[in-house]
Amino acid sequence: MIKDILYEKAEQRLIEKELNPDKSTKLAQWNSADHNHSLRNDSEKLYINENGEYFIIYEGGLSSGFHELPGVETWFGGSYTRTITIEDAYAWCEETGNEDIIREHVPFFMISISRGRPRNIP
Repeated sequence: MIKDILYEKAEQRLIEKELNPDKSTKLAQWNSADHNHSLRNDSEKLYINENGEYFIIYEGGLSSGFHELPGVETWFGGSYTRTITIEDAYAWCEETGNEDIIREHVPFFMISISRGRPRNIP
């Protein structure tokens, strides 16, 4: 168990070094309003780096939902970073109510048009 946690932490450090939010563009964010300031507090931030890779940084407390993701071995609060495809990033924006970024971020807007669901442009 300890070995798995240490391995996961080392792997996360390597991923975080490659997917540095300080050198990337934050596209959108979602916060759990239901569990604010609790052990179940959840926060998710969607980024794109200079290589065009999309990734999400999950942050939260002891009982955060990100602990249920594949590959997460820790039981305590903290953060977890994982890469996602452009299609998954688009779906994440729809699921979290980040409709504005679908209109503003050209690759997402092109996906919405190709699916026959163009968004109204303000």
